[in-house]
Amino acid sequence: MDTGTVATSFHVWQYRQHFIFKELREKNMTVQCVLCQPKIRILSTSKNSTSNLKKHLLRKHSSMFPKSKGEMDGPNGPTTSDSCREPRYKKAKLENVHQMTSLPKVNSLVFNFIVEDVQSLSVLEQPAFRKLIEDLSGGKMSMTRNTFVTRLETAFSKMKEDLKKNLDNVQSVCTTADIWSANNRSYIGITCHWFEKKELERKSAALACTRIRGALTFDKVAAKIHDIHAAYNIESKLQAVVTDNGSEFVKVFKQFSEGEEENDEDDIVEFQNVGTILEGAGEAMHCFLLPHRRCASHSLNLIASEDLAHVLSQGEYATVYKSAMGKCYAIWKGVHQSPLPIDSMEDIQKMKLTSPCVSRWTLEYCAVEKIVSLPEVKLQDACHSLGVPRLLSHEITFLKEYIDVFKPLAFALELFQGEQKCYLGLVIPTVLTLKKKLCEKKTFALYLYDILNPIIEAIDSRFKQLFASLDAKMATATIPQFRLWWLPEAERDDMHLILVAEANRIEPTDGAPIGSDDVLSEDEFFSFGPETGYNETEDEVRRYLEGTSKNLSCLKYFPRVKKLFLKYNAILPTSAPVERLFSHNGNILTPQRNGLTDDQFEQVILLRYNSKLFPE
Repeated sequence: MDTGTVATSFHVWQYRQHFIFKELREKNMTVQCVLCQPKIRILSTSKNSTSNLKKHLLRKHSSMFPKSKGEMDGPNGPTTSDSCREPRYKKAKLENVHQMTSLPKVNSLVFNFIVEDVQSLSVLEQPAFRKLIEDLSGGKMSMTRNTFVTRLETAFSKMKEDLKKNLDNVQSVCTTADIWSANNRSYIGITCHWFEKKELERKSAALACTRIRGALTFDKVAAKIHDIHAAYNIESKLQAVVTDNGSEFVKVFKQFSEGEEENDEDDIVEFQNVGTILEGAGEAMHCFLLPHRRCASHSLNLIASEDLAHVLSQGEYATVYKSAMGKCYAIWKGVHQSPLPIDSMEDIQKMKLTSPCVSRWTLEYCAVEKIVSLPEVKLQDACHSLGVPRLLSHEITFLKEYIDVFKPLAFALELFQGEQKCYLGLVIPTVLTLKKKLCEKKTFALYLYDILNPIIEAIDSRFKQLFASLDAKMATATIPQFRLWWLPEAERDDMHLILVAEANRIEPTDGAPIGSDDVLSEDEFFSFGPETGYNETEDEVRRYLEGTSKNLSCLKYFPRVKKLFLKYNAILPTSAPVERLFSHNGNILTPQRNGLTDDQFEQVILLRYNSKLFPE
């Protein structure tokens, strides 16, 4: 090595033989590691320090060098950058982490783990789990089962009180309800939805996930719903209870709800002891009168999964429909049951086909859409690899038309599955737009031309009550995106007058105290003389209806209309939130988790659901 007359730390370092000097530039030098050969690795280091080279040897060639103190020191002894200090630093850092993890923090994390995953309480008693927590927390022990139960009751009571206080300040609420059965147990779930006074963001909370013992009779279900509403003091502000069309609630609300439609031939629900219940009910049943609204999403799903399937199976092209869909289901079954065909399909198009759920038409629609998105050649290869009869050209054409024609129906269903921006006022415009788009599809339909009219009639039939509902019309009219544009011109004047009449009943302020500016003058007190023709409420409604902004934020300029919006659009058009409450917990009542009592089960589920609204 020819470095001239310049002396460097590298010259006198005991491990310099493992490097080949390359170049010296001002304060730095470059060398090549011999031990890394045949790979060429060039390293840079200061001419007054070999720390980078020492780190390289320890990191890449540690097996050749001991790590004892001073073993790889430079000529002047150990430096501040020596790696021997690193283990002590890491140990100190780990000790700091343990000190930061206090016992309350450990218990809080364990509590959240049990609640969020709805774990069995027996986990807290398992030695392996307790050792895991002890080692991770630096010797701190996890809470016991009894401590968890006490904490659970305290947290639930606090959450319930906070929720009550929150709901006391709310103008209008809507609840969704459903009944769920598993392992010979039945539970009623109820969620609540509202708007904060000064916000247009919807808030949601779970009110109950309570077990119902015995037969699901009219009086038992109605009484349970009434008790849950009464427990949170929301009976007077309840705008509607939303349920699906086929649950046990349907006939309950027929008996105990005002305004429920009478003719529902599609509902087949049986209850026990009906005569006895109705004979002895009398005036006591009046406390169970509940405003009811059916889930719009479920109504559309029934049109798609039942009405559409019935019409297709009876029409001129029933053979094509049954054959094409039969092959699609054979493909889904093959992909679902055998791992080999799954690999084959993914190799063909890098797509994963899933078997649809028969109760969710949108899943079936998306699965068919995936199949027909394959090029025909690749689709036939897929059928061959799965051992399924090939889809014929006219069957593929039928499926593609099926996807195109009913795309608006699939879009409408997904629209109703929302929660934050899904209002009752969204339903009428959505249904009207859906009918319009289905009518437009007639122009291009080859196989499905005769199918569209019966489907449009089914839409009219299932949403007949909605179009007759004043609440639904008010909810739609108070959404700036729609106003009265969705109505025929001949009906707009009447709806305008209804809006003014409703707005006249509402104060624009939230009960502000009367000040000096509110004192009547003599001219305002005496009503004699010519009419000025000015009415503040009429002017506000007129300005609102003449506006063009479609954003909800414009309602701040129309305080009375905004209050009408908050009242009527507090109602959700879907029961999806309570269905999600159950779908998230469908596998909870397993033998391993049956150790939770009914009360503990409800407390855990409600704390889990309401954790975003009331974090612990």
